Amino acid sequence: MKWVTFISFLFLASLAASKHLPRRYRHAGHQDTIAQATEVTPDEFRGIALVISSQALQQATYEEVSKVKNDIVELQKKCAADEKSDPECTKPLGTVFLDEFCHEQEIIAKYGFADCCAKVDPERKDCILAHKNGTPGFIPPFQKPSAEEGCKAFEADPDQTMGRYVYEIARRYPFSKTSSIFAGARKYKEVLTTCCKEADKDACFTEKATEVSKYLRKEFARQKQICSVHRKLGELPLRALKVAQLSQKFPKADFPTVLKLSADIVHAYTECCKGDTLECLLDRADVSKYICSHQATLSSKVHDCCEKSLLEQGDCIAHSENDDKPADLSPTVREFIDNKEVCQHYADNKSLHQAKFVHEYGRRHPELSPELLVRLGKGYGDLLEKCCPLENVVECLGHGEAELKKHISDTLEVMKKNCELHATAGDYLFQNESLCRLLVHYTKKAPQLTFDQLYEYTKGLTKAAAKCCHEDEAHKLPCAEKYVSFVLGEICREHEMHHINKQVCKCCGDSLTFRRECFSGLGPDPEYQPTPFAPDLFTFHPDLCTADPEVLKRKKQKQLVDLIKHKPTITDEQLAGVVVDFQGMNTQCCEDADSKTCFEREGPKLIERTRTAFGES
Repeated sequence: MKWVTFISFLFLASLAASKHLPRRYRHAGHQDTIAQATEVTPDEFRGIALVISSQALQQATYEEVSKVKNDIVELQKKCAADEKSDPECTKPLGTVFLDEFCHEQEIIAKYGFADCCAKVDPERKDCILAHKNGTPGFIPPFQKPSAEEGCKAFEADPDQTMGRYVYEIARRYPFSKTSSIFAGARKYKEVLTTCCKEADKDACFTEKATEVSKYLRKEFARQKQICSVHRKLGELPLRALKVAQLSQKFPKADFPTVLKLSADIVHAYTECCKGDTLECLLDRADVSKYICSHQATLSSKVHDCCEKSLLEQGDCIAHSENDDKPADLSPTVREFIDNKEVCQHYADNKSLHQAKFVHEYGRRHPELSPELLVRLGKGYGDLLEKCCPLENVVECLGHGEAELKKHISDTLEVMKKNCELHATAGDYLFQNESLCRLLVHYTKKAPQLTFDQLYEYTKGLTKAAAKCCHEDEAHKLPCAEKYVSFVLGEICREHEMHHINKQVCKCCGDSLTFRRECFSGLGPDPEYQPTPFAPDLFTFHPDLCTADPEVLKRKKQKQLVDLIKHKPTITDEQLAGVVVDFQGMNTQCCEDADSKTCFEREGPKLIERTRTAFGES
């Protein structure tokens, strides 16, 4: 069975099975008017208008953006008081935002939007969105004020200080969700409130503001990954993964509801990735409102999220715990295995039957990762393709079930071994040893990457184990796959911007949920031309004896990467021999009274022995 067939039908099944069609099949965009924008507070509406204006007018000054924002806010106040006071009051909200944007003719002409504003919708909107540029460096790096300056500005005018912060973030990340920018602003306001009271403001800001920056970078990176998958693979893989996630999060939900929600959530991704910030926000709000109005049939774990503001609900629900399984839920899904009729169900509607399998398996197994559930769905489809033409269908399915269970146990075993190694070695040794091992593997797989890139990616992979091994059994595997998927997603985003090699291209382009297996199975890049030997690649100095341990470790790791790039086919035995030889020389010279002379004498000998072992001399 074709993988695409399984995923693609999830979309069609969602239409057939759901009583509520996704919005794009009800009408084109939201029809709520600006007078009806009452589900958010006035402060939130001002913030939304500021984000949308900043993301559209990336190169405009704060004052210019504020002028457009204020036009929108004033119109909303006017229309809320009297819906008949202005023809704009009865227009859809998205149209009003564009009208007010284009109304500022001097600003739009200055920044190249005059041609766009001369068009009619939807061409007008598409033209304005096409101007968005998320390329790093398009907007110069933000010049952060000193802690003292920041505190003085915050104390003098907190609203303007936070407004400028939102403006600076939004214009640099024009495709980001409004909720993420607001969350970052809330965290930064807490930093200002706390650190401005401290005697050592600089130290406080260095610690706490850095954490906010890390949070935003990771949030934006995740959103960029979703958009990268959307561009490369389309909506379908995202929808399949969402079916698995929602089945685990809402085990009480019936199958049609899960399909409806998955389609609506992924459609929101589509709007976000287009840069349509308003439609993205409204789509996500619709999903939140649906979930919060169906708590009894969906989840008891989202109550606190539903008490939050509409802008906070979506992210809160996404991070909420999985609901408890229904008491009457059978422990197994025997109806998908011990029954000849499954072949008829499969023949009637292949992908719908597969999707039901993922749903039923997922709601019973919250301890499995969504990625693994989608892989099992693919495996189940392959099993039916193999068994249904046979006479002994049930017997064949029984044998095949063992293969599916083996895939689960193999996945769990990899996690278990890594966690046992982590428990034995501890955080520092585990990360150091694993990092070196992963550096070797990933340098062979993708030698075109720089050392800094390889270091950051492999460090992220080691952190996955360090973090997830402390989780309980119900969360360990989902945690690990989530973090590993994020790192591999970053590699694939880098590949999308700067081609790495053909085998990385295949892993990034074939399947989202089989990406980890694909990368794990890669060997040395067969088309890579090794870097020629150069003596200055491997130089040894007395600072190997005196450098800060972290600096020293980084130097050794870089030399390791340089060695692999020179000899990507190096065997584990050859590498172990080089490492032992180097450690021996390092110990000898660091104990020598004249370490400089020792390194100058022994270094070339080590290089010559290594080249001889490689058959190069």
